[in-house]
Amino acid sequence: MNVILRLLAAGLLISIAQAAHPTRDWTSSDGKSKFQGDLIEFSDKEVKIRRRSDFNQFRLPLDRLSKEDQDYIHSLLREKRRDAGVKDGAYATKITGQFTKGVSKQGMNYQIWGNPKIEATERYPLVIWLHGAGQSGDDNEAQMGGAPKLWLDEAHQKQGPCFMLAPQCPSRDIGWKNEVADKLLALIADVADHLPIDDTRIYLTGSSMGGSGTWYIAAKYPQVFAAAVPLCGGADAKNAEILKNIPFWVFHGDQDDMVPVERSRTMVEAVKKAGGEVINYSELAGEGHGITGVVYPRSDLHEWLFKQKKASQTSN
Repeated sequence: MNVILRLLAAGLLISIAQAAHPTRDWTSSDGKSKFQGDLIEFSDKEVKIRRRSDFNQFRLPLDRLSKEDQDYIHSLLREKRRDAGVKDGAYATKITGQFTKGVSKQGMNYQIWGNPKIEATERYPLVIWLHGAGQSGDDNEAQMGGAPKLWLDEAHQKQGPCFMLAPQCPSRDIGWKNEVADKLLALIADVADHLPIDDTRIYLTGSSMGGSGTWYIAAKYPQVFAAAVPLCGGADAKNAEILKNIPFWVFHGDQDDMVPVERSRTMVEAVKKAGGEVINYSELAGEGHGITGVVYPRSDLHEWLFKQKKASQTSN
């Protein structure tokens, strides 16, 4: 009986594998050979395919296939890696239910939060928090002040489970620009490659220098972010055309004596003029510069942000 059960289980697994990888038209690397077949096994070195015309099964080195086919296999490998990423992967030891420190391959300090009990075959949003100028440095601690940690409590996670990334800018003189922005994007890409992140739901938010950094990084990498929430920041209005397709919710206190409220007003007006349809602006009456404790607890912001989603860019 055990043998029969194992055979039935094996048959079921084959059916599941076939359903997961539908019949595909394959092309050789030189473009001379094309055939239709089912993917049976794959790795970063080779594939095993069952040809539909005669049901023969054979192995091929991955580099014998077209770039399109290689990209398809690499996308499957990425998803397999992401499925296992919480328990066994480059960031697995950092997914503890607490903020955990790390240093990226490019040398950027960061802290990351994730729930080790999530269903890892699902995909979840990633929230990136950018701190203000006074929290810059190399202690990998100061950047946590002002972060929207309340979004990680049990109630918020039940409503909108997510991962959160809090990088640290090395110097206020540099800010969230140039090589710092590039290092951050490399870190985001690496996290998304190794954890079950929903590529269509990557959110960017920050306050003060981090608010300006939110505008800047969204303009530099507009294809990455599903939404952005800059607090008491500002940027170059010339970037409005680039930013018009990103949903924004902008916050600024009308009594801010450190970053003039006109900076947010100017950006909001410029994006609207460029045709931005989702550009919300909340000017907080009587509030000064420190508004994170007022903004992030807002249930309407949390609900709005986690509804934002980019169109999927994946393909076969």
